[in-house]
Amino acid sequence: CSEPCPVALSTLVIMATFCTHPLRAAAAAVATVVLLSRGSESRLGDRQLTGSQSQSLHGFEYYASSTIYGDTPMTSCGSLDTRELVQGTEYFAVASAQAMQADFDTEAHGGGCSWECQTASGTKIDRCTYEHPPGTLSNSTPLAGCSCKQVGACMCGKAGPDAGPASGTAPMGCFTCGRGHFLQRNPYQLDSADGQKLKGNEIKVVVADVCPYGPNYKWCPAVPGEQNAAGARNHFDFATKPDVKYDNNFFVFTPEACSDELLFRMRNATSCPASTWPGAAGEL
Repeated sequence: CSEPCPVALSTLVIMATFCTHPLRAAAAAVATVVLLSRGSESRLGDRQLTGSQSQSLHGFEYYASSTIYGDTPMTSCGSLDTRELVQGTEYFAVASAQAMQADFDTEAHGGGCSWECQTASGTKIDRCTYEHPPGTLSNSTPLAGCSCKQVGACMCGKAGPDAGPASGTAPMGCFTCGRGHFLQRNPYQLDSADGQKLKGNEIKVVVADVCPYGPNYKWCPAVPGEQNAAGARNHFDFATKPDVKYDNNFFVFTPEACSDELLFRMRNATSCPASTWPGAAGEL
């Protein structure tokens, strides 16, 4: 990525470092995104798309920001190996933001997924807010030196009941898939005239990990409906490197069923309980 990117929750487990941006972590938050422009404040998310939604999304259902963290042999979705999972397939392994998989079993794998935030002076607050120059996320900073940390293991997440079209947050927890397309638009040239043009080819993604809010409060929204510092309600952190000239490009996508081969691989590799499988009512 063009700036330090989130590190997968898997990195917390295997103690490896793929990027230098704060680690991923926890859930639930209302991230207020501030755009400093013409002496007034406005929500960057309100400006994320222009024209009709169908034109802006190119026929896809959702809009996301993106980062890269790289392949890992152990993830939050039951110790999946991202490289082995998608090897020989057309899929790209990703971690989805906590908002997209906000339902975590509080009794399993270390007790759910939450966060704690505080200002530089040590005052505890619920959320971090960001400010940045007009039209770019470059040089963005958290107000009052805010920082957050993860609480809980954040393992085996599934989409919560508030995810869906009404909130703008896609229901994509562990073991879910989608198809989508990168846009020319990136967080550093938000007002580019070519931003809404498609970039590269359509690709397929599979969620194999989580991007918790806590240490990733800049990129990964905590609960459905919240926006990150880039104004997006969804975020994908790519384990499989995108095959485009990449600059944290935004991504439009639609959830869809995974291939039979991918389902077979995940069912046979995951250590997550059957109750965490999407729509599970019994065995995987």
